Amino acid sequence: MFMMYCVGIICLLVMLMIYKGSGSFFKSFFTSVFGGVGALCAVGLISSFIPLGVGLNWYTLAFSAFYSVPGVIFLLVSEAIII
Repeated sequence: MFMMYCVGIICLLVMLMIYKGSGSFFKSFFTSVFGGVGALCAVGLISSFIPLGVGLNWYTLAFSAFYSVPGVIFLLVSEAIII
C-alpha cells in the first residue's frame, strides 16, 4: 500500500513540474482540471448506454482533476479489469 502512495505522489510531482515548465502554470493546470472533470462527466453520460462506468465520488473527482484525461482512462481500465 505504501508503494502505491509513493508512485501516486511521484506522478503528481511530475504533473506539477510539467505544468510549471509550460510557462503559464495556472492556465495549464486549470485546462487540465477542466479537461479531466469534463471527461469524467462524459463517461458518466455515456455509462447509461454501456455497462462500463466510473462512480462519481470525491476520490474519482480528485483523481480525474489532477491526472486529467489519462486519469479517467486509467479509472475506466481499472474498472474493466475489476469487473
